[in-house]
Amino acid sequence: MTISKLLKLAVASAAALCFTFTAASADLIRDVQDRGVLKVGMAESPPWQSPNPSSSVYEGFNVDLAQRAADLMGVKLEVVPATWSTLIPGLSAKQYDVVFANLFATPKRALVVNFTEPYSTYGFHIVVGAGSKVKTMGDLDSADVTFVGMSGTVEESYPKELYPSAKVKGIATNDIAAWIGEVASGQADAAFLDPGTLKILTTKNPALGEKLRVLNPESELVKPVGLAYAVRPEDTHMLQFLNTFIKDFVRNGEHITLRDKWFEILGKRK
Repeated sequence: MTISKLLKLAVASAAALCFTFTAASADLIRDVQDRGVLKVGMAESPPWQSPNPSSSVYEGFNVDLAQRAADLMGVKLEVVPATWSTLIPGLSAKQYDVVFANLFATPKRALVVNFTEPYSTYGFHIVVGAGSKVKTMGDLDSADVTFVGMSGTVEESYPKELYPSAKVKGIATNDIAAWIGEVASGQADAAFLDPGTLKILTTKNPALGEKLRVLNPESELVKPVGLAYAVRPEDTHMLQFLNTFIKDFVRNGEHITLRDKWFEILGKRK
């Protein structure tokens, strides 16, 4: 074998070893197990995930699932609080390993992260004031209509997409009652609100519920979308693990039992 061929073989072997080392070192699951902690990013959204009002410790549907995932890896769970507007940037910045939240898997977000299989599917009611001039869904696409929604969420972006003639006002708060209150008081005309959140709000505050009217029934929810977790694009092993984890959880029907449990808890909590 010539010296030239030997050099080429050495370079190829070194490149293969480098690739193998890089692939091994890039395994997030191995990194998590070596560290002993799974860090999950969450934005407050009861009953999916939120701080307990007494202890401030995060609890809810997705906290329970994150704990199960951590247990399977043999590590501790650490919840890293974020806001809806910082949740995806925080993942990209490696402030946490995975986003465990009721995150809507949208094509725009998929340009930045990899989504797991959906663990649930959700859609939206359109809520208006009880005495609103808006009577039907056909009245919404008008310059005379103002939507309100939490900044950085689909409750803000979906009205812009579906009703381009309408105005949209983003509110920088995690307090859903605050921006839905604008609809109830007539400061805004309409809002997107998922059925579970609407149920919790009206159970806790019947007076607020009396000031709201739902335009579309649950059988005709707007923008049905998958709720999924998110990982960085390079973390393929973690993605595969979470997909298998979710499929097993959904196949057994546990997602319904766990969801109903937390909606009931939050609906009764004052």
